Amino acid sequence: MATNQHYSVRTILKLLPFWFAILIPPVIERTVLGSKTYYFLYIGLASVFVLYGLTLRTLFHYLQQIRREPIFVPLSYLAWSVFLCSILAVFAYEYDLLPHVSEPSATQGRPLIDYLYYEVITFTTVGYGDIIPTTVPAKILAMFTGLLGATHGVTFVAIVLQALTHLPSKGKE
Repeated sequence: MATNQHYSVRTILKLLPFWFAILIPPVIERTVLGSKTYYFLYIGLASVFVLYGLTLRTLFHYLQQIRREPIFVPLSYLAWSVFLCSILAVFAYEYDLLPHVSEPSATQGRPLIDYLYYEVITFTTVGYGDIIPTTVPAKILAMFTGLLGATHGVTFVAIVLQALTHLPSKGKE
């Protein structure tokens, strides 16, 4: 069983570079090339869905193998949620998808915390309405974030409950 647990941890660690790799094309597209297109935004959002599925599958296998400590479930849910919002906030920041503030002190645009705040509020489907997307790419990101956030809680709870109630088979130890 310890071998399966180490395998799951290694798999999670192997997926981590892919999560950060999907952030490289937007930086290249916007910062290095100075392009005004949104190609890598859409490719990146599709990649988030693929990596989300792979990571949840790996997490399911990991939770089946570990000793069941109740405190790790809410902590991992919170960490996973913040990680997803951070990844999406980088897309919003790189493509400058939030409306600009009209305050005279805002010469550099919005601070980074505004992008994370927007993603968390949209991801949790609270939607205060204080930051409203105005462009088509910003609206697509908001729809994507809302859909991912709405299904994230249900999916995570279902996977955790299934993993924690599933008894490991004795023949595979």
